[in-house]
Amino acid sequence: MKFLPLFVVLLLLGCASLGSAAAVGKPTGQPGCQTEEELAVRNYAHFYLKNSYWSCQALGVPATLSSCAVAQAWLDEVKSCVPWSQWYWLPTALPPSEPLAAV
Repeated sequence: MKFLPLFVVLLLLGCASLGSAAAVGKPTGQPGCQTEEELAVRNYAHFYLKNSYWSCQALGVPATLSSCAVAQAWLDEVKSCVPWSQWYWLPTALPPSEPLAAV
């Protein structure tokens, strides 16, 4: 019985740490658009949404999310949307910069 309060405290701490970890999240491939190279390349694949891609419009402005038409997916090798029948998996790579953290 003495372990029940300790268990409750540990459970609450565990839930609190999960909530803060969710704020960090997994990388999605979104470039920060902080370099000239990112503006030149312009479009980057989304790591999880295969029919979406990130687009850099201006230096210092985080990329915006764009989507392919229905029945198409983003193929990073050709930097274009292609029919799903032509899409194939490619390894992902982080862009040169990431969006700046909001304070």
